[in-house]
Amino acid sequence: MSHPLPSVFNCSNDMALAANVDQYIPPKRIQQMETDLASLSCCWDGTRFAGPWGWSRAMRKRYIQMGVDQSLLPSLQWIGHVRQLSSRQYACQYIQDLLSDIDDPRLIGRDMRFCHTVEDARIWVEANGIDTAIYKLPWSSSGRGVFVSQDTDARDMERLSGFVRSQGGFAMDRYYTGKTLDFAMEFFVGNGGITEFLGYSVFHASDGGTYGYNVVASQQQLLRQIDVDPELLQRLIDYHVIHLPSTIYRGPIGIDMIKVIGHDGRACVHPCIEINLRMNMGILALLLYERYGDSCPIFLTPPDGRTFYAAVEDGRLQIKVRRGI
Repeated sequence: MSHPLPSVFNCSNDMALAANVDQYIPPKRIQQMETDLASLSCCWDGTRFAGPWGWSRAMRKRYIQMGVDQSLLPSLQWIGHVRQLSSRQYACQYIQDLLSDIDDPRLIGRDMRFCHTVEDARIWVEANGIDTAIYKLPWSSSGRGVFVSQDTDARDMERLSGFVRSQGGFAMDRYYTGKTLDFAMEFFVGNGGITEFLGYSVFHASDGGTYGYNVVASQQQLLRQIDVDPELLQRLIDYHVIHLPSTIYRGPIGIDMIKVIGHDGRACVHPCIEINLRMNMGILALLLYERYGDSCPIFLTPPDGRTFYAAVEDGRLQIKVRRGI
């Protein structure tokens, strides 16, 4: 789009994609978060990332209600395609293609797959000797619609049946107990399909996927924390630069990964836990370091009188909840 749109922090975007309606009302707590953190969008407004946190039918409708000319907005067809690419079903296919292309024993994730039925999951778990699995809705965010199961009992099967009824299936993967680090590769796909690697981000997420914080630091510092063979990382970057622009999507992309220490003590990398076709906290951390270096302001949004506020404390970008809430 030739004219930048006003930036919006719509962190409910993944839920809006799941609903796939023009008028989506998030849960009250998420509404409160978006209201309290609205000024966070100033951090990427005026940059090439200007616009919404993520695109959905509901976000397009919101811009129209704001008076934005529809000629400046993506079509419903484009948003429909992006919705499919934002599903974890796409990530499941993407990682299998990647692992077929890059044959390296240090790469894991071959058990990640999308299931349309509960029976598919049961068969896969038994056939591959998976004692603990993680299950995820196609569209969800920050740990919602994600759970870990050690034995996938009848109660878990019923929960998965609910996933099938609500969103047509679910993603599943082996649960890796040896995880030592969450990190990501951040990209921007521009007009003409030119993909730029923006840098690495290091973050923390709970075992259930709930977001904790992003590290705001230089690329050299982040690479020291990641501590993975640079040649292997570069092969992954090269793959993404070639394959990410093969879709119609243009904009920021984050590919979440984990570092795992196996039983033999060897460090392995899961190269594609998630694909986020939207703005994300990793890119925000990159922008903050680029702008402020090690002197990032503590408060990114006002904390007073709000339930949620964004802050950088001890080099950690966090969404914080005011005490007593």
